[in-house]
Amino acid sequence: MTPEEQRRHIEFVRNLCKPGGALDKDSPHATVNNPDWYRSNGLPRMVRRIVHDRIKAELISRAAGARQEGRALVLAGPPGAGKGRVADAVLGSSRAHYVNIDADEVKQLLLREAIADGSYEVWIKPEAVRDLEAQGERFYPLELASLVHEESSRLAVALREDLIDTRTNIIVDTVLGDEASAQKLGEQLAAAGYTVTVVDVEVPFEVSEARIEQRWQEAMQEVDGAANALGGRWVPSAYTRPLFDTEHGRSKCQDVAERLATACPVVMRYERHYTSLAEHRAALLDRRKSQPVLEVRRARKGRGAPLETPGSTRPE
Repeated sequence: MTPEEQRRHIEFVRNLCKPGGALDKDSPHATVNNPDWYRSNGLPRMVRRIVHDRIKAELISRAAGARQEGRALVLAGPPGAGKGRVADAVLGSSRAHYVNIDADEVKQLLLREAIADGSYEVWIKPEAVRDLEAQGERFYPLELASLVHEESSRLAVALREDLIDTRTNIIVDTVLGDEASAQKLGEQLAAAGYTVTVVDVEVPFEVSEARIEQRWQEAMQEVDGAANALGGRWVPSAYTRPLFDTEHGRSKCQDVAERLATACPVVMRYERHYTSLAEHRAALLDRRKSQPVLEVRRARKGRGAPLETPGSTRPE
């Protein structure tokens, strides 16, 4: 794609992803709305459970070195924050001992399944996309990822629960923007006797939006012309913008992550990393990776002990 073609195409995707649009996550074309796959009570039928089992097995197989040590790294932060790079730094070589649970990876596998079994064309792809393709516009599967959003989230949670039952080391790569979901996660990990690290990776809304578009553009440049490419994933503003509807201007993930770390007695380490808009822009100019600042580091001396800044003393 030329730069002009990219700009035009991204506008098509933006408009289709708006609430009520053909690529809205609640669209009739969302996979969880397929009556052949899901019952009216929201539970998957056998044919879909088989697909889910296959995808879970694939994700587990990618972490052949995973250990059953009861350790968890919970990543929080808005899209485009750079959670994966910070996780690499936090875990180092021990990352190979963890299964990474990332709903975005699940989306890719669900879309590949849909392409293979024909349901991508028959069910997932909306008429509005077909019309634009008939006019010469090309859409890649990951641009329709919102239509597998709900299913991928459910499947990621199911995999997480399976692994917690066996005390397998896990990386929970999530936005963590919902208080109730975070509380449930903390309770599950505590009940299973896990040792938990919570790492929150924050960026301003402007950086999140810019990185979403940048990742999409880079993916499109890499796959342009490839027949079986999934393309770049687009995260709709309707999903990202509400995360920053806070008094302090940062994402809700920051508040939820801190409350989880404070309230959950098995969180032994909590960190917050932040990349400012100025650092993001400077990194682009210098053609380097941005360097987030470690704003907060707290730890517990034992399970159930207070979460404190190392070296601090508590008043009597």
